[in-house]
Amino acid sequence: MKIFFSKFIFALAVFLVLSAATASACTVCMGDKGSNIGSASNGAIFLMLGVVFTMLSSFGGFIFYLARRERMPLPPHEELSRPATGAI
Repeated sequence: MKIFFSKFIFALAVFLVLSAATASACTVCMGDKGSNIGSASNGAIFLMLGVVFTMLSSFGGFIFYLARRERMPLPPHEELSRPATGAI
């Protein structure tokens, strides 16, 4: 049974490899001139790239903001900068 199964898998693989030459591509892959699918898929790709770029640049800007804010000195606290007016 095990030998039959391995021969069946081998025959199936050979059949799929040999029949791949007759496969046809869709209009998006072949680039049909009358179809709007190609330009729509290009627009979707650029939209996704734009979203990724926006998210990465926002994250980078936030890291830059935190790094710049870390170097700034702390403002003086009002209760520490006033002179003491008397004892309790």
